[in-house]
Amino acid sequence: MKTIKNTLLVVTFLFLISCDNNDDSQNDPQNPTDGFTVSNTFYETPNAYIAIDQYDRDGNGNPDYYSFFFTDGRMTDTYGDQGLGYAYNYSTNITNLVKLQVFEGASNPNLNGAIMAGETYVASSILTTSINGFGVTNAGYSKDSFIAYNLQAGTTIFGTENGFDFTNNPPETIGVWHYAGTVGPTITINAINIDNTTPSNSTIDVDYSFLDTFGNTITGHYQGTLGIILD
Repeated sequence: MKTIKNTLLVVTFLFLISCDNNDDSQNDPQNPTDGFTVSNTFYETPNAYIAIDQYDRDGNGNPDYYSFFFTDGRMTDTYGDQGLGYAYNYSTNITNLVKLQVFEGASNPNLNGAIMAGETYVASSILTTSINGFGVTNAGYSKDSFIAYNLQAGTTIFGTENGFDFTNNPPETIGVWHYAGTVGPTITINAINIDNTTPSNSTIDVDYSFLDTFGNTITGHYQGTLGIILD
C-alpha cells in the first residue's frame, strides 16, 4: 500500500493503538527512492514508523516529542524497555536505520501538538543543547538522531511477530554510524495521514537532510505506509 493523503495529523491519542502496516516494498522497485544517500551510495529504507510520546510532562495536552524511523527492517515495542535507549525492538533482518527525534519547544516553534503537512521540523543534535518541550535540557544522546547502515542485529531474541524475530538495538560497534553535528537534522513533511479509525491505513511522505559530525550532508526520502508506536 503506497497511497498518500494530504491531511494534517490530528491524533486522538486515547483511541490510537500501536500498529505496523509496513510492506517492505518500494514505490518503484526498479528505481527505488525510499532511502538515503551517503557519498553517492543509496541505502534502502522501505519501512517507516513514528513513535508518539504519551507522557506529556509539561501538561499542555500535546506530545513532548515525535520520533521518526526509516529502516529496511521492522520495529515493535511489544517487549518493553530492554535497557537505556532500547525501548524499541528491531527485527533481525535490519541493516539500515534512520532515527530523527523532534522535540516540542524552542527548536520547533511550529510544532503545536500536531505534526502537519507542509512544515519542516528540526531534529535533535547530539552536539547541541536545548530546552525541550517539558523543560528538560536535552544535551544530546546518540539514540536521539542518527543514520546507520551495514548493521548487524542484536543477538537476544525477545519474540516473533508476523514472521519476524525481534531483538535489541543493533550494536553501535558494528556498521557505519553517522551522528548529528552542530546543526540539527531537518525533516520536511510533504504529506501525512494518521488514521485514528484504522491506524494501519496511516501513510507519510517526507524528505530529510542530515549534517553529520564530519560535515557530510546525507539526504533521504520516504513515501508510503507508516507504522505507529505509542512511546
